[in-house]
Amino acid sequence: MSLINKKTYLLNEKKYIFIGALLLVCILFIANYQSIFKSILPPNPVVVSSKSDASSSTIFDFSIKLTGQVRNNGGDGYIVIKAIVRQDGKRYEKTQQKYLKSYDTDDFEFVFDEVKLFKKAGNYDIQTFPLGSLNN
Repeated sequence: MSLINKKTYLLNEKKYIFIGALLLVCILFIANYQSIFKSILPPNPVVVSSKSDASSSTIFDFSIKLTGQVRNNGGDGYIVIKAIVRQDGKRYEKTQQKYLKSYDTDDFEFVFDEVKLFKKAGNYDIQTFPLGSLNN
């Protein structure tokens, strides 16, 4: 074999190895697309439902309990759930941190002992965002 034929043979061989490696990477990406999607994208939490009641109250201690569900519409990761209760010009705030997988739904519960029974009726707000975001 001449020197020119050996170089052409080696170039063709490298080309086929490169095409094979590229094809293998594409197949692995397509086969693992869902897990790649979950790990690269940040969480996108959404409050599905929420309600408040006084079921956590006792005879001498009045409190408001906020319960609900949150769903993660993004990738896997930590989310923050923030509950805010306003009553008679005062604001009370509590947070929880949870790890949610992609498209999982989880329950949350907050108990606010700071509210008073005979004060003006209050209102509440539930906010949720990915941990480390600037939305807080």
